[in-house]
Order: sequence, then C-alpha cells, then structure tokens
Amino acid sequence: MLSDIKKYSAVLKINWIQALEYRANALVGVIAILSGLFIEYQIWSLIFKSQNLTTVNGFIFRDLMIFIFLSIMVGQLKSSWHTSGEMIEGIRTGDINKFLIRPISYFWYHFMMFIGVNSLYYTVYFSLLVSLILLFPGLLFPSAINIIGFIFALFISIFLSYAIYYIMICFAFWFGEVRSIVVAYNLTMLVLSGQYIPIRLFPESIIKIMEMTPFIYLVDFPVSIATGRMPVEMWPINFIFSISWCFIMWAVGTLVYNKGIKSYEAYGS
Repeated sequence: MLSDIKKYSAVLKINWIQALEYRANALVGVIAILSGLFIEYQIWSLIFKSQNLTTVNGFIFRDLMIFIFLSIMVGQLKSSWHTSGEMIEGIRTGDINKFLIRPISYFWYHFMMFIGVNSLYYTVYFSLLVSLILLFPGLLFPSAINIIGFIFALFISIFLSYAIYYIMICFAFWFGEVRSIVVAYNLTMLVLSGQYIPIRLFPESIIKIMEMTPFIYLVDFPVSIATGRMPVEMWPINFIFSISWCFIMWAVGTLVYNKGIKSYEAYGS
C-alpha cells in the first residue's frame, strides 16, 4: 500500500514539474475563461436589455454572470487534451506494453498524470476564485460548509470526468483513433454539464432528463453548492448519486480496459 502511494505520488510530482515547464498553457486557459465570459456577457446583456428583464429563472444579471464565470472555470479544471492524447497514442503505438509488465495500474497512473498536468490550472484558478470572492463578498460560499461541500464536490467532479474520458479512450483498443469521439463528447458536455448555460435555465422537462445523467455533477453540482443555489438538505442525495456515478464509470472503464487488453494481446500474438 505504501509503495503504491509512493509510485503514484512520483507520477503526480513528475507531471506537476512538466506542467510548470508549460506555464503558457495556464495563461491560455485564463484567456479561454475570460473570452467565454465576455461572449456570455454580451449575449445575456442583450437578452436582459431587449426583453426588459430583471431576472431569469431566479438569476439577476450579476448573479448569472458570476454563476457562469465559476461554471466555465470549473469546466476548465478538467482539461484532458494532454492525458487523453498520450493514452490514445500509447495504445496505438504499443507503448502501453510497459504497463503490462509492470505492477502499476493503467487507470491510476493516468489519473495521477491527469491531476499533475492540470495542477497548474488548479493553482491559477484558485487565485481567480479568491479574487472573485474579494470582489463580490457574500455572493459565493454563504457559509463555511459551502466551502467544504464545494471542495468535495469538485474532487468528485474531477474524478468522474477522468473516468468518463478513460472509457472513451479505451475504445482505442478496437478503433485505434478515438480523438473525434473525445471532441464530440467535449462539445456535448459543455451543454449537459451546465458549463456555458446554467442547468436552471432549461425547461423543467429537460432538467429532469439531465439530472438522470452523470454530466450534471461535472459542473452544475459544485457550482450550485459554491453559490448557495442548492439547499444544504439536497446535498446528501446528490453526493450519493455523484459518488455512485464515479463507481459506475470506474467499473465500466475497468471492464472495457480488461476486454481491450485481451483483444490487444490476442492481436499482438
């Protein structure tokens, strides 16, 4: 157990160091957030003014912008381009063979890589979050329990996001190139997770369908906790569902990987 912790900690550290070498990526991420927020600001400003609205589904304009800003930021925390690209290439080129002869989990190795590569984003975005709290006191984290709930929900979100990516990437054992699937998923997730359009702005019938998927726990759930939009009494059931989705996605990913490895080894032999 201790040796496993050391192994995966080393993977995390190595990828953290590599992330520091590409600090420009964090700057690009910040620009992406601000660009997205600017576009959202222009769109919603036009909607509010043209319709003479004061609120939209319980959001005043300022609160909506803060909710969207935090949603975009949380969505950016789960960038997978580096990890997914390396995993796909590893399967396609045979580099995955090193995992077949070493006592290390393919899933957990790349999860630590996923965390390590994105660790610089976590640091930069944490600074943005603190700035947001100082600029708009009282609009985020109504109490200390909201901070704790947000951190817990955010960790679940990051793990769940990786587990979903893992499933898609493992299909590379059969299809070779699955980047198009990952891109299609990323585009779909932008809507279904609430990253650019808050879930509460959809019709009630659509919301009920979205609540049956794991995607709502990727962005909307942690942001709703941070902004106090979700009552505390609703947290337990949502945490149960989100953790359940983590186990389901991990189990499905493990099943697909094991079948993929058997197919890979049979083809190789």
